[in-house]
Amino acid sequence: MDLPIKISPDDIELESEDPLDLFYAGIKAKQTRDTLNRTLKKFLLEACEEILSGDYGERAKQFVELARTDQRRAVSIIIAYVKQLKKRTMLEKTHPNYMNPSYVPNKIKPIKKLFTMNDVGLPWKRIRMYYPEIDNTHKGRGYTREEIRILLEHSNSIETDFIILASSSGGLRIGAWEDQRWGNIFPVYKVDEQYKLELEDGEKGQVVCAGMIIYKGTREEYVALFSIEAWEKLQEYKKKWTIKFGRPPKNDDPLILARYHKPTQLCALSIKEKIEKLVRRAGLRTSLPEGRRRYDVPVTHGFRRYWDKIMMQTKHSSGTLSSLVIKERLFGHYGLVKTDKNYFWTDTVELVPEYMEAMPELMITEEYRLQKKLEQQIKRNDELEQALQEKKIEMRRVAELETKIERMQHYNITPQ
Repeated sequence: MDLPIKISPDDIELESEDPLDLFYAGIKAKQTRDTLNRTLKKFLLEACEEILSGDYGERAKQFVELARTDQRRAVSIIIAYVKQLKKRTMLEKTHPNYMNPSYVPNKIKPIKKLFTMNDVGLPWKRIRMYYPEIDNTHKGRGYTREEIRILLEHSNSIETDFIILASSSGGLRIGAWEDQRWGNIFPVYKVDEQYKLELEDGEKGQVVCAGMIIYKGTREEYVALFSIEAWEKLQEYKKKWTIKFGRPPKNDDPLILARYHKPTQLCALSIKEKIEKLVRRAGLRTSLPEGRRRYDVPVTHGFRRYWDKIMMQTKHSSGTLSSLVIKERLFGHYGLVKTDKNYFWTDTVELVPEYMEAMPELMITEEYRLQKKLEQQIKRNDELEQALQEKKIEMRRVAELETKIERMQHYNITPQ
């Protein structure tokens, strides 16, 4: 029987009326929150310096209230801001104030989030009509395998090696490292041609790759897989960690440390700065030519682009469409379309076979790559040998049947 539900006045909790608190509540990932907060603050304190008054929080309240009482004026302010940004996109690319047209929507995104979380609707479609044409988006590229190998040669820490190997073999965003814990990482075993995340009592299995939970506890949570090469580097780092603290890391211990005297997490922004210094030290980044504002390879996103290219080029044994959906799922996306998340549900173990086919090409160290390729070739040879033996057995059975029929025909025996 379906029991009736009754809500009393005491059950009703009013949400915080502070606009910034609601703004922050709508952003789960810390790095995204920091970026949007910084952009919104710049808009309210600098762009609206002569329109609003007070500190950051007070200006947020004023702007939200203005939008509620005088929507037309609020929209006019945002459009005026877009027009000022648009002027910067029309400057020469060598000008210090030049802005790429594709960056303008990012400047408006936190303003829209502020109003959305405070239940204020504005005609955003009309506002977007003032955006500049996006006709000069910088394409760029990912790192090459040789460039990643050079980075590893110039790296001076095991944890940096692991970050590079996991990022390039797992397609990780820099935000994936924010507040990352040891308990979010797990090995993937192979037992009798089956993949498992846990071994039963007494069961023996070989670790073939590993998984990492990304953005745990948020709507964006997903599982990324990374190579056995990165997993073994993590085991080296784990030994270093254990020696430093005199104990193995616990599940809730931070993974990448800013300092060792106390387990303090190194934030994603600091990791990005660490990689950027490494890129320059390795000679992979020099001064930009005149007129250029961006490098061909993004400092950290270049690893993700490397992963994407390898996964797209790998020939998969399963159907093309399902392979693409699984690839997008490993990438942290919904799928090819948003409904894939609802109608093409995949367990982590089901993602492994697709990943294993691409892993040899994702790995950087030549010895690892050759070893995995050799293992794949041996497996294919064994499968061909088994198929050949089965064919020989079938041919022998056919030959025996033909002999039996000839003998029966010779003696005029009617088969029963």
